[in-house]
Amino acid sequence: MGLRYQPLAACMNVSRASTKLVRGQNGLLETRAINEPAYDHDRLGRRLGLLIEGAATNLLRYSTAFDNALWEKNSGVVVGASTIAAPDGSQSAMQLDLPGSAAGADGLYQNVGGLVVNDTYCFVVWMRAVSGTADITLGGIDGASAHGFTLDENWQRVWIAEPASGATRYPKISTAITALPASILIWNAQLEAGPAPTSDIISNGIPAARVCDDVRLDPGDWFAQGRGTMVFDLHTASDWDGIWRIVQLYSLSLNDDHLDLGYDSAADQLRISLRKDGVPLVTQSLYGTLTRDARHRIALAWNDDVISVGLDGVVLSSPDGFAMPRNFSNIVLGSFGGTDKALNGHVRNLAYWPEKLSNARLSELSTV
Repeated sequence: MGLRYQPLAACMNVSRASTKLVRGQNGLLETRAINEPAYDHDRLGRRLGLLIEGAATNLLRYSTAFDNALWEKNSGVVVGASTIAAPDGSQSAMQLDLPGSAAGADGLYQNVGGLVVNDTYCFVVWMRAVSGTADITLGGIDGASAHGFTLDENWQRVWIAEPASGATRYPKISTAITALPASILIWNAQLEAGPAPTSDIISNGIPAARVCDDVRLDPGDWFAQGRGTMVFDLHTASDWDGIWRIVQLYSLSLNDDHLDLGYDSAADQLRISLRKDGVPLVTQSLYGTLTRDARHRIALAWNDDVISVGLDGVVLSSPDGFAMPRNFSNIVLGSFGGTDKALNGHVRNLAYWPEKLSNARLSELSTV
């Protein structure tokens, strides 16, 4: 039994108490309503899959209004309106003219306080050249840092991630590296905690937040207790930290009976956890390494005495000596209980079989 977009939607429930911006089939950013699944696309309109993300906050204010006084400008820097459509198709993009000056003295920046020193933050801005190409610099989280990018006439979501060198920092767009004049278009700047940007969050006078995607499958008559196989076709995040989840199957509580598949960033390995009657039976981080910003097929199969994980055609299995729980009533995709530790990537497809498939079959199904 394969679960794809329409069949999956029939037993899928999405809870998200905020709207969300993702690309539609026309390649433009569109708003997904509260509790609406965030099926995402690339700029050509090709489907990427269901985007599952954790909670995030854009710490910048007036994230698209770069002419607001909170956005400070060095001498000679000019910000004005543009008639070129923004990534969401609106007329809200703005033109930034940088005169060109060494040491970043020609930039546009915002003072942001309340950061945690040495924690990693990501600064991301939609940008493109007005015409031709333009070289720009992003920096300002870790002291007077400088990261160079070349823009063309296509919108790009350009970003850096680095540790905060102080509790107050100044994320900045400039031409510090080349010191050459540049005219560019900009839209929605975002500063958020973490090693890579999540989807766009537009702010006004205060920082704006988006809550975690709580994506669940209702284990109805299609789901067999005690045994099964799930194959996930994923596209991973650009970067990650901590332990993030792919799927959790559990009874009344995650502290009770559960089967958990996640990724341990410190070990750089897929990780499984099996618990029964509140007692841990299997906890291992030895099931293969994932590549960032890449497509993977991951097979998870279970039965009494064995849990197997397939990745890139390699299948590894747990030690035996246990009986699988037979009371799973919750299936959570891409997060820890729908609250945090999220995938921050795309679920392209999910297939399910009500039995544990052979290791040979798992090898085939886990190969992209």
